[in-house]
Amino acid sequence: MSDYSLNIRNEEYPKGNLSSQNILIEYGDYECPYSRLGYRYVQKFLKEDTDLKFIFRHFPIKKKHPNAEMCAESALCAGDQGKFWEMHDLMFADNQNLGRERLEEFAQELDLDRRKFHVDLDSHSFLSWVQQDFRSGVKNGVNDTPTFFMNETKYEGKLAFKELLAFITNHKLS
Repeated sequence: MSDYSLNIRNEEYPKGNLSSQNILIEYGDYECPYSRLGYRYVQKFLKEDTDLKFIFRHFPIKKKHPNAEMCAESALCAGDQGKFWEMHDLMFADNQNLGRERLEEFAQELDLDRRKFHVDLDSHSFLSWVQQDFRSGVKNGVNDTPTFFMNETKYEGKLAFKELLAFITNHKLS
């Protein structure tokens, strides 16, 4: 796995208009308060814009957020059971104290096969995916979270709703 492009990979979990050619990618960290704010913005964008496909990529900043990598793996463990976005939403709804115990509570709340969740998390079944996302972010100039790309153009502005919305609008394909 050495694809560092911003193209969507088959195994990723797109959200929004899945047939849209307008692709918004976010590199985020589940423990990051700014990624949580970015999450809220993306929810609004997806509600209001019917011509947008969204992809979340994992960019755990372990020095600042010690559980971020485990959180990313947890989202992918849940995704393997068809509940990626549900786990994603739960972690961003309450991204304080995202330790193992809290992730286990989320897994129970989502009615995941908890044995499979444990095995996948303990064996780091999805760590290579998280690392691939991280490497692609580094390769594409990501150094903090959240970082957004709209149709392969990196957003360089401040994390403000109106500015990010204008960027998305201005970079949409016709």
